[in-house]
Amino acid sequence: MSGLGRAQIRPEQAVLLLVDLQDRLLNILAPQTRHLLLRRVDAMVALCQRLAIPILATAQYPEGLGPLPPERTEPCSAVFAKTSFSCLGQPDLRQWLEAHDDRRQVWIAGVETHVCIVQTALDLETQGWRAVVLEDACASRDPAHRDSALARLRQAGVLVAPAESVFYESLRDARHPAFRELAAQWR
Repeated sequence: MSGLGRAQIRPEQAVLLLVDLQDRLLNILAPQTRHLLLRRVDAMVALCQRLAIPILATAQYPEGLGPLPPERTEPCSAVFAKTSFSCLGQPDLRQWLEAHDDRRQVWIAGVETHVCIVQTALDLETQGWRAVVLEDACASRDPAHRDSALARLRQAGVLVAPAESVFYESLRDARHPAFRELAAQWR
């Protein structure tokens, strides 16, 4: 696939990966950062539910950091506990992706951008998937760490895009049956 083709959002080939949205990790973020992150995540979940895009979630070391809250697991096709920082280090998640080979574009949201998000995106890219990091649906305790990680990902050729851009590109047209229902979330 050409570079331009790799930059296109392809909802029919996508899966949404929610990384480590546990309360203990979210509560270390600045309140405004946490609020924006969760608004963007919720809007992307609604889009994925409406377009039948599978949603996966991970929980980093849930024995120590606590489980994912029910509102984060309910919309998911699968939830994976992990200790590796890259989500691909979790064998069951990797097997899920391999079993759904038609889903080669992985939209990534969650925390922390400079740790789990960056490692997951780079691993996905080197192992044959197309990572799409939803820049405003990812966060780090220190905003400078998030910004540095996003710059690193861009430099490595990973697609980094605003969640709203992915939303509009997925629907493609204001006449899409889901547009009116879902567009209000972005205002």
